[in-house]
Amino acid sequence: MASPFMLEREVTGSLQFFLDYTNLETGSAGFGLTVDSTKKLEMASIAATGFTLSAWVIAAERGFLPGERAVEITRGTLETLLYRVPHHRGFFAHFTDMTTAERYRKSEYSTIDTALALNGVITAAAYFDDPRISELAAAILERVDWRFLVFEDAGKTLFHMAYNPDKGGDYVQGDPGFISRWDMAAEQRMMYLQATSQLEPELARRLYDGFRRDRATFDGYEVIVNPRGTLFAYQFTECWLKTGAHVDADGIDWFENTRRATLADRAFCMDLSRGFKTYHADSWGISAGDSPWGYDVSGAPPALVPPQPNGTVSIYGAVSALPFTPEHSLSMMDYLYRQHPQTWGQYGFFDSYNLDAGEPWYSSAVYGIDKGCSLLMVENHLSGLIWDLYTSSPAIQKALVALGFQARA
Repeated sequence: MASPFMLEREVTGSLQFFLDYTNLETGSAGFGLTVDSTKKLEMASIAATGFTLSAWVIAAERGFLPGERAVEITRGTLETLLYRVPHHRGFFAHFTDMTTAERYRKSEYSTIDTALALNGVITAAAYFDDPRISELAAAILERVDWRFLVFEDAGKTLFHMAYNPDKGGDYVQGDPGFISRWDMAAEQRMMYLQATSQLEPELARRLYDGFRRDRATFDGYEVIVNPRGTLFAYQFTECWLKTGAHVDADGIDWFENTRRATLADRAFCMDLSRGFKTYHADSWGISAGDSPWGYDVSGAPPALVPPQPNGTVSIYGAVSALPFTPEHSLSMMDYLYRQHPQTWGQYGFFDSYNLDAGEPWYSSAVYGIDKGCSLLMVENHLSGLIWDLYTSSPAIQKALVALGFQARA
């Protein structure tokens, strides 16, 4: 079983990653932006930057950074987000240049990546008692025009996923403009909380009710599924929102839903152990991330799309499941640390590994959103810090009431 010492090393290694791969050059237009991955150092991810803002909170709370330095970095990052990162009606470009903060090629203006950044903004404002941080955070949050992406279809009120004004731009198929829709259960639930501050309560509730709740079962675990059954889509909102303390207006227990999805993922990997070397009871976690073939999005049942496992285990997916399946996650971390030391480095665990791709393959990459997800979940497992700050913030408390969430009995 993984020791508390290993968890502490994972936290400090993760914090060191964000220090080393965030632009902290004084005077740089891209100050505070974090790389998408160590594979592409010139490209920053706006979502990773949201995780990084939350990382500075953990760093300050643990004394990893002096409080004054954490405040300084946070102020500078928020100034970059407010004044220099390209946006369309408050929605940030998904990728930017690390140094200049300019939009990376024809990157889309993304709702979910913006929402991940905003979660970091909300968390930082909740933690740091600093008037400038509060002022900058309020301006960033108020600028987002959530109503811009709302539309009606077949009696449902939905959000578009993204907007791209450029022909041939990222995710544009045909004419530029709105891209796809959030009509299924996935990682976007944080968006409904954030949008509530700007929308009438009735409209906010229609949006939250608008996405499907597709249910399916695997190995006895009934789950409200995301289309591919990827672990990260169950985890991203839960990095910040303390779902274990609430059920929604329909009585849905999203914490329990993520727990069941995690157990189903592990059961699927155990079933696959007869044909794959990588998968077994202490080696599971099918999600999205690095693979022998580049960035890979895989999933596990139950799902809407039939899974196509390829032997890749997303290590961060299992580590991020700590609050939901602590015994299984800790056992896997211990197994990897002892039996596969290639999965561990100065920043904690690398992204993934695969023993079924011909020769054993071990990722040497770190993705900002993946490392951010596992960092926040490990910290929540240890202290509940990020859950408590975010969920108790006035804006999120107001949103939970408006959407009809109830405290768990």
